[in-house]
This record gives sequence, structure tokens and C-alpha cells, in this order.
Amino acid sequence: MTISEPTKQVQRASLLESKQDINRSLRRLRDKITKPGATLTQMEEAAMDALIEEREKIEVELARLDATGVKLPTYDQVVRIGQEERTYRPDSALTGEPSFFRDLALSQVWRDPSATERLARHQREMAVDGRPGTQEQRAIGTSAVVGLVPPQYLAEQYAELARAGRPAADACTKLPLPAQGMTVNISRITTGTSAAIQASEGSGVSETNADDTLLTVNVNTIAGQQTVSRQAVERGALVEPVLMSDLAGAHNAALDVQVINGSGASGQHLGLLNTSGINAITYTDATPTIPELWPKEVDMVRQVAVQRFTGATHIIMNAAMWGFHLAALDTTGRPLFDVGGSNAPTNILATGGTAYQDDGKLLGAKLVQSGGVPSNLGGGTNETRIIAMDARDVYLWEDPNQPIYIKAEETLAANLQILYVIYSYSAFTAGRQPKAVSAISGTGMIPVAL
Repeated sequence: MTISEPTKQVQRASLLESKQDINRSLRRLRDKITKPGATLTQMEEAAMDALIEEREKIEVELARLDATGVKLPTYDQVVRIGQEERTYRPDSALTGEPSFFRDLALSQVWRDPSATERLARHQREMAVDGRPGTQEQRAIGTSAVVGLVPPQYLAEQYAELARAGRPAADACTKLPLPAQGMTVNISRITTGTSAAIQASEGSGVSETNADDTLLTVNVNTIAGQQTVSRQAVERGALVEPVLMSDLAGAHNAALDVQVINGSGASGQHLGLLNTSGINAITYTDATPTIPELWPKEVDMVRQVAVQRFTGATHIIMNAAMWGFHLAALDTTGRPLFDVGGSNAPTNILATGGTAYQDDGKLLGAKLVQSGGVPSNLGGGTNETRIIAMDARDVYLWEDPNQPIYIKAEETLAANLQILYVIYSYSAFTAGRQPKAVSAISGTGMIPVAL
């Protein structure tokens, strides 16, 4: 009996749906056994075997229908967000399913049509998810794979690294980077309006014409690259996630350095320490101690309050300087800082948090520890800095689709190598209100070795 074409299409669609249901069930079972110490029960093992057998039968039937000339989109060409798993999963290296990074290499180097199809399907998933700009900015074809959006689980991993590797940048006021242009312009009021008591009814009211200057902030690029052998990509396990996480960490740390100490030249941001007009406090001391440094720290916060008429929201220092604080004792041997909520007898200068974590407060401001705070400044190239700022006046513009983009190039095919590149665009300024930032410098800023 001849089966009509519409009937074949219905049968094929039904088989594909059943196959996908089986795949979901198998993934749930695989997820269970990937957890440390987890095993399947005898009943679950039997269920897995039955599911695999049923899937094989479906594949045979699909092959039979395809042989009769049914021309329909493959299941991978149809996006059903909410009805099935995403194309790429965080446990792909363990389950043997397609990897985002491996497909990048396969598509670019081998022109593998299946890999390219999966990448295209992933792009449609991201567009359906509503991520702004992904579809029009990151189209892909069979000849090149450029600027793809990583799967969400990878973006979440990068976000974790961003919180760990760029604490000073994360403390800033975040603004979306304009879609075009290599500068950001904001108005900076230099002459303000006025208000005063009206001397009598009908008399003149105080008036001062406001004036401003244009503050132009450059959009700069932070990037990193890594060349990887095809053997590592094709034969290695967990190579891509480790590699890209490391590149992401390096990228984020570089951004934090720029926010704190960028020179403003040669493509760098103009960082907090190099912004003209910030409050400068000097601590000169050949034998520095925390009790002697303390009035300087009070002064850096005071100057923000007095000159900017706000309060410092964050205090930034590196781990070595914070360790210098934590080690300080009074004359009776009591610690000056209550760290960790131990309720030990202390002379409390700072409270909350645990040692070397950014969840405490100092002078009412949130403590931020950053490896981007230099330790090679001053005449002896051995000074560090402590920064206080009102983060509401410190601006960082970033593209909402960044900070991570990925690009695979076939530039090293003769050496069986693949190039991965990470880059981002950003703009930064503390120049809108320089008096919202204070920094302590001087010979006393050499942390004593513990």
C-alpha cells in the first residue's frame, strides 16, 4: 500500500517527537550518574536499556521514511524553545554530545555541515530567547563562523569569573555602550545654577546661567587570544571550557587594571588613580602602622563627603594591604578589626565579612579587594594605593552582549592549529566628578611583610 506524502510527513514528525522525548529521558538518567557517588538502580538501568532500544527502532523507521523521498526540515532545523533541551549543554563533555567549541572548530576548519547546522540552530535559539541584537549582528554561514553568542551556561560561567576577576569594575555605575562610535560624550557642569532668598515680594529672584563642558570618553578594546592544536580540540576532554575560562579571567583582570590604573594613552582607559583632580592624601612614614594610617583613611572618606557632598560607597585596596590591616593589634594584643563575626575582644575599626573576602565594611563603605591595585608605585616602585570613591559618579560603559565574544579562524591550518579570540569594547571615566574619588599615596603605603 502506498502511503501519501502528507501521511508520511505526519508519521515522521511524530517519530521525531518520540525520539526527542526518549533523549530527554536518557539525559535525565545520565545527569544522575554524573553526580559524585550516584548510581542507577536496577530498574533505572533496565529503563535506560529499553529507551535506547526504542530509539534505535525509531531511527530505523525514520531511515525508511527518508528513503521514500520525504523532504522535510530536519529536527535540528526547527527551534522549539521550551519544549526541549538546548543544542549545547554544560555536561556535553561527559555525555559525548556536541560541544559548542568543538563545533566551532569543525565548522570552520572542516566545513562540517552538521556542526554548522547545530551552530545555526543555536543562534536561532538565542534569537528566540530574546537576547538583543544577536540575530542581526551574529549571522553565520557555511564558510565562516564569526562572533557567535556562547550558550547561556557558558555566559553564566563567565559572569562568575567577572565577579571574581573584576571587582572594581563591577562596583562602578554600569551604562550600556552606544551601538556605534568610538567615543562617548557626556556633559560636565562647570558653572551651576543658583537659588537664594527673595528679598521681598516682587523683587528679583536669584539667577545664574549654568555652563558645561563636554567630557569625551574613548571606547577601548580589551582582547586576548589563544592558539590551540586541532588534536587538543578533537581529542581532548574539557579543553575548551578550561581554555575559555582562563581567557575570560585574563580579560576581566585586564579590565580591572584599566579601571584602577589605566594611563589614558595607547588605547588604555583613564583609570581612577590617573584622573586629574581627584582628592590626593599623602601618608609619609618609614615605619607605617595601621593606627597611623587610620586618620589618612578617615580623611580620604571625609574629602569625598566635603567636596562632592556625598559619601564614599566603596574603598578599594589589594589583598596585601588588607592583610596589613587585619594583622594590626593594639598595645594589649587585641586585633583592631572584627573579621568573621567571632565576637572576640577587639578595638573595632572595621566589621563584618571574613578575611580576604569582599563582604565587609570600612568607614561605612563596602570593602573591595582587587588584584588590579598596583604595588609598584612611588619612588621606590614598592608602594600601593588605597582608593575611596562614590561609585555613583564613576561610569563604566559596556556592550550588553559582551564582555565575551568568540571567533574561530582557519589561519593556522598548515600547522593543525585553531585560533580563539576574546574581546570586548568598553569606556570608563571618573572625570565627571573627580572629587568623588580619593587616593592615599606616599612612603607609608608599603605594606609591612607579615
